[in-house]
Order: sequence, then structure tokens, then C-alpha cells
Amino acid sequence: MNKRTAFLLIALGVSATAMAQDEHDALRYSRLLYGGTARTQAIGGAAGSLGGDISATHINPAGLGFFKTSEANITPGFYFKNTEFDFLGNKGTDSKSGASLGNIGVVFGIPNRSSGSKFRNFAVAIDYARTADFNNRSYMSGTNTLTSFTDRWVEQLQPGGNPVPFNDATGNFVDGASLGLNTYVLDYDADNNNGVERYYTVVNPTNPGGIGQMDEIKERGGINEFSLGFAGNYNEQFYFGLSLNFPRIDYERERSFTEKDQSNDTDNDFESMKYSESLSTDANGFNAKLGLIYSPMPSLRIGANFHTPTWFSMHDAMTARVDARVEGMGTHFQRTEDLTDGFPLEYDYTLKTPWRAGGSVSYIFGTNADVKQQHGFITADVEYVDYASTKYRFNKGAAEDRAAADARNRVIENAYTGAVNVRLGGELKFNVLAVRAGFSYYGNPYSSDFSDVDGSIKRVSGGLGYRNRGFFSDLTYVHTLNSKTTYNPYVLNESQYAAPVANGSLSGGNIVLTVGFKF
Repeated sequence: MNKRTAFLLIALGVSATAMAQDEHDALRYSRLLYGGTARTQAIGGAAGSLGGDISATHINPAGLGFFKTSEANITPGFYFKNTEFDFLGNKGTDSKSGASLGNIGVVFGIPNRSSGSKFRNFAVAIDYARTADFNNRSYMSGTNTLTSFTDRWVEQLQPGGNPVPFNDATGNFVDGASLGLNTYVLDYDADNNNGVERYYTVVNPTNPGGIGQMDEIKERGGINEFSLGFAGNYNEQFYFGLSLNFPRIDYERERSFTEKDQSNDTDNDFESMKYSESLSTDANGFNAKLGLIYSPMPSLRIGANFHTPTWFSMHDAMTARVDARVEGMGTHFQRTEDLTDGFPLEYDYTLKTPWRAGGSVSYIFGTNADVKQQHGFITADVEYVDYASTKYRFNKGAAEDRAAADARNRVIENAYTGAVNVRLGGELKFNVLAVRAGFSYYGNPYSSDFSDVDGSIKRVSGGLGYRNRGFFSDLTYVHTLNSKTTYNPYVLNESQYAAPVANGSLSGGNIVLTVGFKF
């Protein structure tokens, strides 16, 4: 065991409870909004039975069986997002934009030249695609007259009303509580005039004017999946496929939570406090996807697919800092690294995301080989995901880590539920040009006992395509309608008052362009 791990897990006794793994993180890594090629995105992501697009590798790999020739493509894009949060009666807005990569890949169509076999062709695909995007900025602010962010630190230092030893309090809670105590935002009363020791916060939101609270969050990263897909075509009726997938999570979050005294009292022991947090999460995972497409006639395709859970090996690295101005005590700051020999707070754990199952159907108009005739299709996918089955496993720490994992998993089971996702799309083709449109609905993952917010996501899309002499190019716009979410800036378990909850909405769009060629 290296010095960093030994110091954090043994000397400090720090467990996963100090890190960022909670139900919000579990949902972030479980909820996938597939990117892929511009063609697939234009038809709402409904690639479960249509086939003939490399995006099938990530949805229903049987669709690769329609490739009789080989092709390579790349899909760059540009996104913009807008967020709005209602927090303590105030609305805060922010936005973010930037470049993206939907996919880059190649498919090799391999004809079966054996005249006596009903296996007509096979396909092998290598693809790298984005399955989730985390880039975002959020801002919220308001006046709180009941609770303080620092109340959660008091709860950490005296769980159930039993104060931890003072020496432990000053050095063992390196993600926040120790920083608050050492910068005099928290204080310690060894006697309290009643023979009872206690920790308390100098922040008093019940003073006239309350305290101003402001939360700013910057997020970067996503889930990118490297896939190897294999498919076969049996007698132009049965198409079957398998993909082995290796998703990688890259997630970074910079957060600052500020509290300011608004009482105009210069002698109440508190002026301001800023808690800054930097979190980096990276993970490597594995899953497999299986699929089947049955085409009883050239114009009809029926598909079914199953995705195993994804098993992620996760690594978090986190640092925090508290800057405080306390009346009569001046300005003070302290960082996590000051208490950990310069190291960030790190933890390794595993996460299992839900399995998925889907069914789909496509109807093809005009199967005549003459492309000058108007062709087209309509297609629909239905998918079920049980978000409540997401599981943490903290298996590299002490018994308290396993207990923490069990507690978080119980919260996930209560907070989330199964959801149905629906994707619809269609295309009309005119000689070398095509016009496409789509709609997708991602069901509400929240249990009604946990939240009355409808967290479903709705997206509309449209695009154009060009195919001629082995070259193709597709341009698509995808618009995300206002989707609702909830966010807890902090959680209190023993307070007579509930911590504030922010209700937010997210909207935005993606412009994607696929360029490729057949060979």
C-alpha cells in the first residue's frame, strides 16, 4: 500500500463517506443519451432494427449485418446548453458551449463467397462513440433564513449528538469539516456551561437578513465507448450481432459554495465563507450487447437487443478549500492538501450500472434497387432501464466503507425506479438527398416517493443527408426540450429544518456532421 492510500485509509480512517459517490453520481453514469452518427441522431436514435449504420454497434449490433461493403466515418459536432435553477425563491441561469465528437469508426463488410451457404455476409466494426455528455455550467443563489451549509459539518463532527475527539476533528475530516474548524467557521465548546461538549457553527442564518448562499458548478467530460462489433446475415432474414464495449468515464467538477452574512451586524462572529471543491473521476468499464433482427419481408424489420450491466472500476481524486472571514479573527484559509501531506483525497471503488432491454420495428418504403425512386422508412425503438438496480461497491476500505455502500445502494433503490425510453424516426430519400426527422423520450428515473419532479428528457431532431459515388455526408440538429431535475446543495440528517432543494431545467442543442466514404 502506497503512502497516499495508507495515509488516507488508515491514519485518517477516511472512508467513502467523505467522497462524492451518491445517488446523483449513480444516475449520471447510468443515464445514456447516445450520440453516434448524424444519421442516427436525426432519426431520434432509433437504430434498433433499421441497420446499415455503425451506430448499431452501441444499440443493436445485429444492424451491422446489413453491411455488404465497408465504410469509414467521423462525426464532429458543436453543443450548447442552458441551465436554470430555482433556489430559495430565486432563479439562476448559466450556459456552456463547445465542440464534441459523436463517433469515429470503420465497418468491414465481408461477403460470404461460399455458394452453398445461406450466410450471405458478415461484418466487423470498430467504433469510438460518445454515449453521455457531462459538459455543463450551473448557477444558483438565494437567501436562507433556516440552515447553513456548515450545519452538515457540525453533524459530521458530532454524529447523533456524540462529539468526536477534538484532535480527530481538526485533522480527520479533510473534505470540509476539519477545514471549517481550522478556519474558525466552526468552533468547539468543551463545557458549554452544562458539562456537555459540542461543536457549533458561527454562521447563524436566523439573524435578521439571513445569509446569502451562492452555488456555482462547472462540469466537464463524458462517457466515451470503444466497441468491437460482430454481425452476420443469414438468408437476408435473420441478422444477429454482438458487441464488446469498453466505456471510459472522464468527469471533472469545479464547485464553489459561498455564504455571506446579510445582517449588517459587524459583531456577530461571521462575515463570509467560501467552500471550493475540485473533483476528478475516471473509470474504465466493460459491457456486452447482443441483438437480433428478423426481416420476414424486405420492407419489414423487427429487432430485439439486450445490454448487460456495465461494470466500472472507478477512481476519485478530490481536494477542497475553505476561505473564511470571521469577525474578530480575520481571514483564514486551509486546503485538503495541508492535512494530507500534499496529496488529494482519493478512493477506488466499483459501480454497476443497469442492464437494458429493447425492442424495435422498422418499415421500409420502396425497396426497389433504383435509388432514383423515392424511398424512405419509419422506425421505432422501445427500451427499458431499471435505474434502481445501480450498485456501488466500496471493497477496498474498512467495514465502514461496506456499510456506506449498503447505505447508498438503499438510497438508490428508494430514489429511482424503472423507466421506459422511446425513440421514433423517419427518412425520405430523393435520389442522392435524404430528409430525416426524429423524436426521443427518456422516461423519468425518479421514484414518486423520492421526488415529484418529472425528470424525463425529450428531444426533437432533424437533418439532411447526401450520398453519391461512395461518399456520404449528413447534417443534423438535435434540440433538447426543457428537462427537469433536482439538486441538493447539501444534505442535513439531524436538523429540525430541511436543507434547501434546487429545482432546475436544462435545454440546449447539438449540431453534428458526419462525413464518410465506402470502400
